[in-house]
Amino acid sequence: MYKLLLAALTAGAMMVATVAQAKTLGVVALLANDALNIAVIGGATEAAKAAGWDVKVTDTQASADQANAAMNSFAAQKVDAIFVLAFASSSIGSGLAAARDAGIPVATWGGEIVPGIVVTTSGRQVGDDSVKFLIDKVGEKADVLAMTFHPGKLCIDRGIAFDEGVKGKSDVKVDYSEVTAPGQVQFGNATAAAWLTAHPTSGDKPLAIWACWDEPMQGAVAAMRQAGRTDVTTVSINGSPQALQLVKEGDLTATVWQPAYQEGKEVFQAILDSIKAGASWQPKDIQIPGIVVTKDNVDKFMAEHPNGM
Repeated sequence: MYKLLLAALTAGAMMVATVAQAKTLGVVALLANDALNIAVIGGATEAAKAAGWDVKVTDTQASADQANAAMNSFAAQKVDAIFVLAFASSSIGSGLAAARDAGIPVATWGGEIVPGIVVTTSGRQVGDDSVKFLIDKVGEKADVLAMTFHPGKLCIDRGIAFDEGVKGKSDVKVDYSEVTAPGQVQFGNATAAAWLTAHPTSGDKPLAIWACWDEPMQGAVAAMRQAGRTDVTTVSINGSPQALQLVKEGDLTATVWQPAYQEGKEVFQAILDSIKAGASWQPKDIQIPGIVVTKDNVDKFMAEHPNGM
C-alpha cells in the first residue's frame, strides 16, 4: 500500500511539475473573428501546441489602446512570448516597453522590426500582386474605388503597394474610402452602393473596386448584386473561404490568397529559434508568396487547398 501511495504521489508531483513548466504564447489579435486572423492564430496555435505551449488570445477589436493593454497584461502574467497581429509597431509602444522590461520576445504579423520584435511578416507582396492584376485587367484608364484600413499594418503595406501601382497613371482616378471596423462588411456595402450610384455605367472608362482585405469586398459584392451590376472589376486580398466562393460564383473577379496559416506556424517556429539563440538572434522578416485566385484557377486552387485558409 505504501509503495502504491508513493507511486501515486510521485506521479501527481510529476503532473504538477509538467503543468507548471508549460509555456504560454499570448496572442494579440486585431480582429479575432476575421478570417485571416483566425487562420494565422490557427497556424501559430498548432505549432505552439505541438511544442507543448498553451495559447491565450485577446481580441482588440482593431483598437491600438486595447492592443497595448493586452500586451501589458501578458507581460504582467509573465507569458513566454507575445504575438501581435496586424498592428504597426509604432502603435504598440507601451506594450513593447512592458514586454522588453519583462524579457519577453515579441513577434508581429504585419509589423516592422523595432527593438523587442524578433520576427515579423509583411503584406506588401500580396498588395503588389493585387494592384498588378487590377491594372492588367482594367488598363491605365479607369475609375477605381479603393477601400483602405490604416489601423491594420497589413492593410497599410497593401495600401502602399496599391498607391505605387497606380502612381503615374494619370487616367486612373481613385476614390479612397477608409474602412470602419468592426462593421467592415456593412461599411463595404454602403460605400460601394453610394459609389455605384455615382458611377451608373462604365461607358468608355472601366470601373473597379479594390479592397485591402476580403470582408469589405463581401459587402461591396452584395451592393453590386443589389444594383444588378456586372460591369465592375473587383479585387481584394486574403483568400478567405467566403471570397473564394464569390470568385467561384463569378461575383468577385479576384482575391489574392495569403498563406496566413503557414505564416502563423513559421512565426511561432521563429519565436522558438529566437529563444534558443538568445542574444545572437537576428530579427527575421518572413515572406511567403501568395496566389492570385480568379475564375480561371479557383477550382484547381480549392482542390489543392481543401481546408481553405
